[in-house]
Amino acid sequence: MIISSIISFKKNVKVICSLFFLTFVLIACGSTSSTTVSDGTSISKYQFVVFGGGINGDAELDDIILIVQNEIAKRLHVVNSVQASELINKGYYVLTPHISAKSEKWDGGHAYITISFFDYNTNMIAFVVKSSGIGMSINEDKNIALKAIRKELDKVLPVLNE
Repeated sequence: MIISSIISFKKNVKVICSLFFLTFVLIACGSTSSTTVSDGTSISKYQFVVFGGGINGDAELDDIILIVQNEIAKRLHVVNSVQASELINKGYYVLTPHISAKSEKWDGGHAYITISFFDYNTNMIAFVVKSSGIGMSINEDKNIALKAIRKELDKVLPVLNE
């Protein structure tokens, strides 16, 4: 009787510990994202993008910056600076993004992605898209932040139909 009670107690402790760990993991992992638009700016008027405006962040996150650039290129027509000037002279609006990717170095830290979209003609910020992710590892943080930035970009810059 005592032995079966001890065995039952050990099983219950394992189940409780497993549930506690799972709850911690679910609470600890997550993402946030937001977009802030400059007063009077209509995002829909922008159809073109020039890359090279600036990047910032940890060198080990350059892969994230490349992925974010690819995401933007799916949503806006990529042009060079000469083409951008010609388009602006014709009345079109062009953006240039400054992309920042940063990570807290310890396990379970945050990964942050910020894209500041500047109007190429005025050099004024048109809008800013941000995301952050927190997981159980730096790699998971990055993936969660990327997923959040994609969702936020989907809201403000739909993928081009070409």
